[in-house]
Amino acid sequence: MHFAIVLLLLAAGAQILAVVLPRFRRWLGWGMPVLAVVAAVVVRVTQSYGDILLQTVGSSQVLQEHGAWGVRAALGGIILAVLSVLHWVATSPWGRSRWAGRWPGWVGTTLGVLAAAAAVWAIVAVTLAGHSGATAVWGS
Repeated sequence: MHFAIVLLLLAAGAQILAVVLPRFRRWLGWGMPVLAVVAAVVVRVTQSYGDILLQTVGSSQVLQEHGAWGVRAALGGIILAVLSVLHWVATSPWGRSRWAGRWPGWVGTTLGVLAAAAAVWAIVAVTLAGHSGATAVWGS
């Protein structure tokens, strides 16, 4: 489960850097959208296993909160992955030559801002999911 957390945080941080620093975006290349998609899949699978575990263990208010933040983190990961792929298509030489060559320049900027916002949301959601999970295990 911790792998999913680390992967989503890594993808979110890399996406923010890719938006803010074009040189970092070029350095990462197609690795950025691939990382975001893999993170989204891993977080979603982890969230599904968490739902199964919740049915097995039973429910409490803290576990319900942890599960709710897990759902939000998974949704944030999916949104981040979609926006990361679209941002890469709009800003990469490959994407511009094949798909986005006729898109107005503001589309890439808008997708970058939305991808960065999704990254921030994913960071918040996974952090609060982790906090509520630690509270469930270790108490307040």
